[in-house]
Amino acid sequence: MKRKDAILPGMIGMGILLLTGCYGDLTGKREEEAPVTDSGKAVSGVAEPETDPFVLSEEKRKEVIEDAGQTEPGQREDAEQEEKSELNESETETEDMPKEAPQLSETGSRLTDFVPEGWELWDNVELDFNEDGIPDYVGVLQAALTDEDGDQTFQLEYPRILFAVASDGTAGYCLNFQNVNVIRTRDEGGVYGDPYQPLTAEGTSFTTHAYGGSAWRWSEHYTYTYREGEWWLASSESTYGFYEYITDYEKNDWEDGVGIRKRRSSEFSDMDENMAMTENGDLEPIAYDLEYEVPLDAQMTLEQAGKRWWLAPDRVTDWEVKETVVAADVDITADKIKPPEEAFTDYCDENCLLYTFRVDSDTEESACYLAMYGWQDKALSVLAQGEPSIDAAMFHDGKIYYVSEIVENVTYPAAVTGNERIEQKEETVGVRLNRMEPDGSGKEVIFEYRYLDAASEVMEDFIPYISMIYEISGGEIVVEVFLGAEPPKPHPFYRMKADGSRQERIGQVPK
Repeated sequence: MKRKDAILPGMIGMGILLLTGCYGDLTGKREEEAPVTDSGKAVSGVAEPETDPFVLSEEKRKEVIEDAGQTEPGQREDAEQEEKSELNESETETEDMPKEAPQLSETGSRLTDFVPEGWELWDNVELDFNEDGIPDYVGVLQAALTDEDGDQTFQLEYPRILFAVASDGTAGYCLNFQNVNVIRTRDEGGVYGDPYQPLTAEGTSFTTHAYGGSAWRWSEHYTYTYREGEWWLASSESTYGFYEYITDYEKNDWEDGVGIRKRRSSEFSDMDENMAMTENGDLEPIAYDLEYEVPLDAQMTLEQAGKRWWLAPDRVTDWEVKETVVAADVDITADKIKPPEEAFTDYCDENCLLYTFRVDSDTEESACYLAMYGWQDKALSVLAQGEPSIDAAMFHDGKIYYVSEIVENVTYPAAVTGNERIEQKEETVGVRLNRMEPDGSGKEVIFEYRYLDAASEVMEDFIPYISMIYEISGGEIVVEVFLGAEPPKPHPFYRMKADGSRQERIGQVPK
């Protein structure tokens, strides 16, 4: 699945794979096979990840950056989208397409009866989620084969299967669910290695865990609770940062409907100022630059949460298109439309997928298109076009949102350009948050940010790189405007209603 090459710098805290180089051996790999006891419970053989020493010395930074080819955090590309691009390049090189996972047995007398031929029980936990007094199980399956030398190999084209079996009240078990959109695969952890960490369980809930990246690292923890015959996403927690220095923290309590967001600057210079010595003589981060709460949307089932996961499209095996529709104000011929499996995925849920593409992927000056693919009707709709770009599309409460750039002519003096005369050139001077109807009609701008200095007749310095990151939840939007410059500029945050009304600035990072 091909991914877009040009991606927004500075977006962080969304699940990263490859940002920096190698440190130590790849970890998170299984040390030995997990034997299954007579009761059907496996003894987990999943290794805990290593903890690298947290050092912020200039020497260490240079070593990391030189080994990895990483730019400074304020200049680096968007982590989540970079991960998608890196994963896709690997797929393109190997020409490995995702394969469909097998259907598990509906019944069995023990846990291993639900393991298909050619697969292994990778991990499992015991809990009594149907509360009948008999142990039930939640487990993870992984495709495994033996190569010609008798060594075990893993088929990366197959997803890992999360599944649950419940006691039937006698001596057997029934399949409760199986899902391929919840657990990361072995190659979805970045340089750090297999991101998988063992399942945990308590009461009628279980939690999945993942950890990956390299010098810049992320973690994910999702808790699902069984209630009235259905699994619900109860809470989630994610972090992102440089080694143990957390720059982005997010926690969602889906049962209470409240999300917590904490942000720190990702610039190395700000990290130095944001550290304090503990009583034990260790350096630890102090307060965050910005903390705020967001209202959450309605609680999701496990099935819904899996289909809204940004990696879910990489598990799709059927991209059939039955109908193609082009919005009235979009200029493109049918033969120029790229199918979703060859484009960059901006957003997905249980109903549709939004993606962007260019007719000429090697030319950023060419028009960018926003399209929607429907899972049920297999319809492909090209909804909008923009120059130079359309980014960060999202579907919320019946509307499609997306970001576009404001491009204008800017005049620079000779002292800035290094030329002998004043030079005028096109520059991105701001960003807009737009929304429209699902059919591409009713396009409107609901938020706009312009770089203030761009109002000058003659600029005294180059306009910094400008991009927008936003989150829509519970009928509200929080926008971060990223300003990539040297020296770094603060990133302002704004809150507003989903229609753009009641806009207010809530802070900036760094303070």
